Amino acid sequence: MKYAFNMILAVCLLAISISANAQTAPADTANLKAYAGSYTFASGSPIQKFTVTSEKGELYGEADTYGKNKLVKQAKADTYQSTSSYGSIITFVRDAATKAVTSLTMAVQGTELTAKKDNP
Repeated sequence: MKYAFNMILAVCLLAISISANAQTAPADTANLKAYAGSYTFASGSPIQKFTVTSEKGELYGEADTYGKNKLVKQAKADTYQSTSSYGSIITFVRDAATKAVTSLTMAVQGTELTAKKDNP
């Protein structure tokens, strides 16, 4: 009985370890490149441009010239959270037909801003 319990415990711990490792593994670089590029906000927006880059399996975003911050993948598809002090939520929007990324929305401090991708 004790042997069976130990085996079950070992299998559970292994499953948890594998699950945790899968969540922290870097994303597929090819998929991240779909997000890369410059995004322009509407005139009068507090942010003019948001630049997204993919480096070593990680995604980064920079609003205007405020410095780039890592974008951390969230559970919802095409959604990332910035590691900036604002903790903005970035959701990339895809064209329904081509699935290409065409714009993004940025939720920050209770406001949602939209930017179109330059040269999608």
